[in-house]
Amino acid sequence: MKSVVFSGCHAQLHTPADGVFRHLVVLCNAFGGEGLYAHRALCVLAEDMATAGMAALHLDYPGLGDSVDLPPGVDATQEWLAGVRAALAWARRHFPGVALSLCGHRLGALLAAEVASTEPDVQALLLLSPPQSGRHLVRELQLTALPAPQGDGFYLYGWWLANSTLAGLQALDLGCLSRRPSLAVQVLTEAGVRGLVKLGQAHVQAGGAEFDVHEMPDLAGLRAEPHLVEAAEAAFACGVQWLALRGASGAGVGSLHAPALPLASDLHLPQGLESGCRFGPGGAYFGIVCRPHEVQPDPRCVLILNTGGNPRSGHHRLSVALARALAAVGVASLRVDATGIGDALPAVRGRSLALYSAASLVDVSHALNWLEGQGWVHPVVFGICSGGYLGLHAAARETRMGGLVMVNPQSFLWDGPVFGSEPSVDGGAPAEVEIQQLSHYRRVLFSGDFWQRLLRAEVAVAGVLRQVSRALWFRFTAALQAHLPAGWVLAPRAAKVQALFSGLAKRRMPLLLVYADTDPGLNELQACFGPCGRRLLTYPGTGVQLVRGADHTFTGPADSENLIQIVRQFVSSSST
Repeated sequence: MKSVVFSGCHAQLHTPADGVFRHLVVLCNAFGGEGLYAHRALCVLAEDMATAGMAALHLDYPGLGDSVDLPPGVDATQEWLAGVRAALAWARRHFPGVALSLCGHRLGALLAAEVASTEPDVQALLLLSPPQSGRHLVRELQLTALPAPQGDGFYLYGWWLANSTLAGLQALDLGCLSRRPSLAVQVLTEAGVRGLVKLGQAHVQAGGAEFDVHEMPDLAGLRAEPHLVEAAEAAFACGVQWLALRGASGAGVGSLHAPALPLASDLHLPQGLESGCRFGPGGAYFGIVCRPHEVQPDPRCVLILNTGGNPRSGHHRLSVALARALAAVGVASLRVDATGIGDALPAVRGRSLALYSAASLVDVSHALNWLEGQGWVHPVVFGICSGGYLGLHAAARETRMGGLVMVNPQSFLWDGPVFGSEPSVDGGAPAEVEIQQLSHYRRVLFSGDFWQRLLRAEVAVAGVLRQVSRALWFRFTAALQAHLPAGWVLAPRAAKVQALFSGLAKRRMPLLLVYADTDPGLNELQACFGPCGRRLLTYPGTGVQLVRGADHTFTGPADSENLIQIVRQFVSSSST
């Protein structure tokens, strides 16, 4: 797997083990959360293509993933189409004569179909779960979207679709394939087969070539949460086998070791220079290093960890935005894919179970080794949710960290089953007691709905009292635990958490915990350290900051910008 850059797009090139191929397939992602969650599964698909003797170019469109940012309000649909065409043009220049095909998932299927209908040398088109049209896709996305300010489009979990983009999307339609009746098409979908079969029949009746439609229920799993996504084994095997039979005969030979032109891997940005890098044993880990244009006398760096099972770009590209904002003020960064996430190798076919495992601590050590070799010592580590948890426990073992920013960690300890191992696991860390904010119980107590349910005997009073008493008892014992001599344990969980933070304070490592003011992660902080973590504030170099109105991943544009400013200020202060 090699990181390449062209026309402002970042992509991963997967090739057979010997680097030689006759057929190259451009992989086109879905949009937003769908594309983010399915990223690892499509990495598996690309590796399967490489095993079958093909090359696969896994593309990030402009404005998404690790590619260039787009100006506000631009018609992103046209930019995405231009990105797919740029990928084909790049393949023609670097590997002339090699057979070209396209494969798209969801939005990527619509983009791939539109491009394939106008590019005569595209020999085969594989569509995964395609909407029949852009109108269908927009209506589906709007079901969970929020209107954007001033009515310019809508936000979908942090990704913005401007009105101009929506108009471009609605113009897309699989009917465009009638322009190229000679194109071989295979459609794999988990639902909606009837309409696609009719489309295929019309295509063939109009003199078209092959147009196969197959129902593949396992494709539905690509829309699960990223740590729960599994490779669609049946669909991938079917698609790879179909592509392997097309395009190779009579095609030229491409070689990763002898391309017609050098393979560029640097993305030039106004803020700095971004490059893909592999590090660790066998190059198992992948990251994007962002170097500022101006080298500072005291080079500073931030290590950005994965959030959950999301790849390195982060939810709604927050990690990308943070890295580029840091570069603008002279701070370098490395955003990484840890074991089982994104483009780390080997690509995990099943669930990513590494989020809260001790094995992930080794990932941080390898990243710190690479940064140290590049001249960045004592970097600040940044992580949201599970990334914050990983940073905390890495800090307890590592002395090379120059600071830690934890954003909305859900728990400080993980002592339950392997995360994601069972469908019933909801992502919250197990605790020995029910930890809730006392304000939660006050809100319940003074709500009319609670008393109405109580009168209808719909409330298990004994259970509610038991929960409240356990929460109060935990807070009481945790408060006492903070004043007990070492070795005296009254509240075991609180004692472990307090010892963890006390150890960091003794090293005077700068530490900042940032929470949305209603995030559930505050429960354990306040249970172990009092309201707003006030006992934690007595530790040297430790701070707690609450952000009013933000959600768990700081999705809102203003909240994202606020978080970025908080991190920039922390990095600046921790380096002085």
